[in-house]
Amino acid sequence: MTQSDEDLMKAYQLGDVMAMQHIFEHNKSRILNFCYRLLGNRADAEDISAEVFLSMVKNKHLYDPQRTFSTWIFTIARNLCFNRLKSRKHTVSMWFSSHEQDSFESWDVADQGIDSRESLARQERAGHVHKALAGLPLEQREVLELRQYQGFSYAQISQIKGCSLEKVKILIFRAKENLRIELSSLIKEEHS
Repeated sequence: MTQSDEDLMKAYQLGDVMAMQHIFEHNKSRILNFCYRLLGNRADAEDISAEVFLSMVKNKHLYDPQRTFSTWIFTIARNLCFNRLKSRKHTVSMWFSSHEQDSFESWDVADQGIDSRESLARQERAGHVHKALAGLPLEQREVLELRQYQGFSYAQISQIKGCSLEKVKILIFRAKENLRIELSSLIKEEHS
């Protein structure tokens, strides 16, 4: 029988080092995806995900067994993401290309049997949805991510954000409305 994250965290607080490995394995993808959707940058998301688990290790004594573990860890992730977003306002991203190799390498990928037109259409729709999600105000994107992709209840989102349940409901409603408006042309295409 698999232990819950709450039980694993209690065990970790009592010195069971293997419990942390189980917690990490169970939560690493969820935390990385959450951070990526908030930050929109894979490198930042990976950095913050690592910081989440380091913070958890450093502050294991602060975990209250009466709280839901996922609420606690996502609160840590949210706070670290917001700190990163604040620090971004004062930085500029620069990208460099390497000129050490003058040749290009080609890769042959096996055909998976997917109709290329359907695959392209699916990728295009996904791109529109991703762009619409990225265009949402940060608070709306955050609550939608927690609700739709992470499966948290409205009450849990309220705890993670440290705000009222009513505010969460309003933010989710507005996010869905904004997405509906932004994607209305795509929805019309699907139905015709």
